[in-house]
Amino acid sequence: MRKLILQMQCSLDGFVSGPNGELDWIFPDLDAEYAAWGVERLWRAGAHLMGGVTFRDMAAHWPSSTEPYAAPMNQSLSRLPD
Repeated sequence: MRKLILQMQCSLDGFVSGPNGELDWIFPDLDAEYAAWGVERLWRAGAHLMGGVTFRDMAAHWPSSTEPYAAPMNQSLSRLPD
């Protein structure tokens, strides 16, 4: 049986986004060490499970991104069934 690991940003008062849906607080400044850890975790993931809104946002963002997370996220998106 595989492990299920939840990775989610949440503020101390329990919110995931701002009052208008903004997410800019989540990744203000990632240092290189944290980014390397996150990218390595993404490469090792067997699946990425997300809701429809999050998926559409990710599918629109990652193909043209140059961020460190782009390569593993684009590989995950390319493995979707037709």
